[in-house]
Amino acid sequence: MGINCSLGPQDVAPLVERMLPWASCPVMVQANAGLPHVEDGVTLYDIDAEEYCRAVDGMLDAGVTIVGGCCGTTPDYIAGEKALLAGRTPAPRHVRDCFVVAGPQEYTALEAGQVGVIGERINPTGKKLMKEALRTGNHDYVMSMAIEQTRRGAQILDVNAGLPEIDEKVVMCQLIDELQGVSTLPLQIDAANPAVIEAAVRRYPGKALINSTNGRRDTMDAVLPIAKHYGCAIVGLTLDEEGIPATAEGRLVVARKIVSEAERLGIPRHDVVIDCLTMAASTDQTAPRAILDGIRLVKAELPGVRTVLGVSNISFGLPFRPLVNGTFLAAAFSAGLDLAIVNPNLTRMMDVVDSWRVLSGEDESAQHYVANYADRSDAAGAPLPAKAGAAPAAAVESAPAADATPEQRIHDLVLAGRKGPVPDAVREVLAGHDVLYAINEVLIPALDEVGVRFERGTFFLPQLMASAEAAKAGFATIKEVNAASGADAGVPEKGSIVVCTVKGDIHDIGKNIVRMLLENYGYDVIDLGRDVEPQLVVDTVVEHHIELVGLSALMTGTVPAMADTIALLRDQAPWCKVVVGGAVLNPEYAKMVGADFYAKDATETARIAGEVLG
Repeated sequence: MGINCSLGPQDVAPLVERMLPWASCPVMVQANAGLPHVEDGVTLYDIDAEEYCRAVDGMLDAGVTIVGGCCGTTPDYIAGEKALLAGRTPAPRHVRDCFVVAGPQEYTALEAGQVGVIGERINPTGKKLMKEALRTGNHDYVMSMAIEQTRRGAQILDVNAGLPEIDEKVVMCQLIDELQGVSTLPLQIDAANPAVIEAAVRRYPGKALINSTNGRRDTMDAVLPIAKHYGCAIVGLTLDEEGIPATAEGRLVVARKIVSEAERLGIPRHDVVIDCLTMAASTDQTAPRAILDGIRLVKAELPGVRTVLGVSNISFGLPFRPLVNGTFLAAAFSAGLDLAIVNPNLTRMMDVVDSWRVLSGEDESAQHYVANYADRSDAAGAPLPAKAGAAPAAAVESAPAADATPEQRIHDLVLAGRKGPVPDAVREVLAGHDVLYAINEVLIPALDEVGVRFERGTFFLPQLMASAEAAKAGFATIKEVNAASGADAGVPEKGSIVVCTVKGDIHDIGKNIVRMLLENYGYDVIDLGRDVEPQLVVDTVVEHHIELVGLSALMTGTVPAMADTIALLRDQAPWCKVVVGGAVLNPEYAKMVGADFYAKDATETARIAGEVLG
């Protein structure tokens, strides 16, 4: 694991220092010789080999294992680094020994003594509406469950698409993709079929928790190698060829077998989570004690291993199940439970979690508890307070209120990134208003709010893209209704914009996001793709008399191609304005290459388009 390119070694060093305590693998650094600048058409770098190596020396002392150089470095820099390594061995470093799972934006880590919540709602077992949603492809309902659980304090989301009448592998992978747009939480991949598990964790952009393996030889042989190969944490169920042991000691025997096999394959203990399996108290009142004692034994005899339980099974067949579930959860935490699979939307369950964190000392000075419960009524059944301190900053709104106007519903749905209900709401707006009202007074303000949140850092790219897709569904409905009415006009055309990634650069994620957002704002976007010759850009601009071009570059080595493209535009299409963006650019560098504007992100590009084209 490591960092290359991007910045000079002094700027990379603080990032590397944050990585080192989490990486049990070698850590590698190949920094640039500083940020580039242009003089007389030549790209130059400001950090010489001596200064570069001084910064590298500090990183070696901190525990970096492999060093090199990227943009701007020469053989002199590498020779200096080689001299630093002479007679040197990798510096020792302490790697944090804790349970961690991660998505592309956020991770959940549990140190010793901390507890976590896995949201259980995205699972068809015993859930009629979820079954119907998965069966009919109503993924908007699934996303709403993810949003609610994120807001209510879940730290991991369980995802299960196990219905026999659907293609579980295809649906699971679709859900993984779509969930990135509505929640930043890590995922628990919940499937019985190893082929589904492997397809899911291969696609998942992070470190997933796999649910599950067990003590059966064939299951361990099928699932544990997947967890090892893709670097996942793994849930181990305490059952084997003999079934579920009746005693705590029997559960420990199975747990030992799972942990031993995992360690043989190279899976560390902190990535193994043992489930002592919750059985219904209504059918066997000795079961709760065996489960709790099993947790205690696992924690005592297998140090470093975490524990998990699906709590709600304990109350099956009993009235007023939340009371039994909450009491059992408190007892399980006392026994050493680390992760609880629960419905975080239930008041009583999250009350237990929040109060336990006070009693255990995890909620330091009870700050979270006081902030969220100070105004709470003591009356039974009081509503769960909003988890202002529990949900991540990027958590987005839930479903609109039932009495909301169509305009407000559209606004809320765009912010939540839920495109499914948008068309119906847009049709309601169009029943009483014209096209311009629907666009300028409803959809555009919602997109503007998305842009504001993105700038503030409360929205991230998945939320931005999901919101853009929701707005896109609205614009598509407007065009559809307009065409059906036989109207010749109505949807305004704001003008055409050319976008591309410059010659030599094959990265296009940022450019694609810009295109999608500009299209939603009503611009006709001509996307020339990536690695585009300067003359093709100019020819397209001249042919269509384009007034604004957007150029993207991610690699420092391709920025000169950006300057060449702009120079050619100035010569052959002097009327055209140019906005540039990309990871390696900044306002100063944009000025050096001759651009008219610098856009730090897609929303800034949309504002510039409005300034140039209206």
